[in-house]
Amino acid sequence: MNNLLILGLDIGGVNTKTALIKFNNSEIKESFSHIEYFPFWEKIIDEILKMLRKVVSILEKKSNNKYKLINVDYIAITITAELSDAFQTKREGILTILDALGDVFEIEKLLFINNEGKFIDYETAKSEYYSIAAANWASTSLFLGHFISQCVLIDAGSTTIDIIPILNSVPVAKGKDDISRMLNHELIYTGGLRATIPSITHVVPYKGEVIRISFERFALVSDVHRILNNISEEEYINDTADNRSKSIDDCYARLARIICMDIETITKDELDEIAEYIYKKQIDIISDEIQMFLTNLIKRIQEFENNPLFVITGLSADFLVKKSLKKLGYNNIKYYEQITNILDRISSSAFAVAGALYYQLKEK
Repeated sequence: MNNLLILGLDIGGVNTKTALIKFNNSEIKESFSHIEYFPFWEKIIDEILKMLRKVVSILEKKSNNKYKLINVDYIAITITAELSDAFQTKREGILTILDALGDVFEIEKLLFINNEGKFIDYETAKSEYYSIAAANWASTSLFLGHFISQCVLIDAGSTTIDIIPILNSVPVAKGKDDISRMLNHELIYTGGLRATIPSITHVVPYKGEVIRISFERFALVSDVHRILNNISEEEYINDTADNRSKSIDDCYARLARIICMDIETITKDELDEIAEYIYKKQIDIISDEIQMFLTNLIKRIQEFENNPLFVITGLSADFLVKKSLKKLGYNNIKYYEQITNILDRISSSAFAVAGALYYQLKEK
C-alpha cells in the first residue's frame, strides 16, 4: 500500500475540486489538480457525467498522459452538492451523484468519506447516503492529523467556512452534519465569493449617512473583494450577478446597484467606502463565530485554552480567516499547504480526501 495512485474528488454544489496524486512511502511524489466551476442548479443531470469525464481528461493532460484513469488505484470522494436546490432532497442529490459516479468510474475503486471519518464503499454509500453528505470536513482534518496532532483547522472557501478542532490527530468536532455544525459554530455560511450582500449587512454608508440596501441580488461579495484587490479576476471563479464581466468597472457597476444607483451617479471613492464597510461587516460575522466556537471548545477541551494553533486553508484563508483571527488577537497561524506539502490551497479538500484514504489504507 506504499505506492498508490489516488484520484481525489470533492464534488460541491458550485465547484468540483480534483487532485490526482502519486503517493510513495507516505509522501506525495507527484500531483495534478484542477477546480471545475459546475453550478448544479443550472445543469441537467446528464451534464454531471460530462463534467466528471472532463475533469479526468484535464488531469490526464496535466500529467502529460503519464497517468491515465485506468492506472488509478482508488478514487476517494467527498460530496457537498446534495444541498443544491437542483435536488428536492439530500437523498435525491446523493443518489443522483452516486449514479453518475458509477457510470463514469469502476465501482470497486470508489470509496467515500463519511461523517465518522471512515471510508465506505459504493454500495454502503447508497444505503447510508446521509452519512456521506457534507463530510468533507472529516477528510480535510484527518489528512492534516497525520502531520500535526493538535490545532484548529479553518477551511475558507467560496461559500462557507469550516472550523474543525483536531486533538490527538483526529477531529473532535461536536457537530457531524450541516445543521449541528452550524449550531455549534463549526460551519459559517459565508465565504469569499458567493455570499450575497444582504447576508452580510442590511445597511451601508453613503454621504455621511447610513442607508438601507436593496435586497435584490445585484452584486455578490466577490465584487467587493475584487474591488478591494483581495481576489484577482482569475480567482473570481463564480458567475457574476448580472452575467457581465469580472472587470473592476463591472464590479463597481454591480455594487452601485445595491443602493439603486449606477456608475454615472456615484463615485468610485464612494463605492470603495461601501466595499470596505461590507468587508468589515463580513470580518465581524466571522470573528464572532470563531469566538463563540472557541468559547464552547475550551469548555469541552481545556487543551485548547492556551495559545491554540490555527491552520488555515482555502481561497479565502488570507483575507477572511487570517484577518478575523488577528482581530481576535490570535497570531499562532500556519498554512495547511505548508504543513502537508500540497501545492494547491484552492483544491486542498481534494488532496485531503485522497490523502486521508491513503493513510487509512496504509494503516490496515
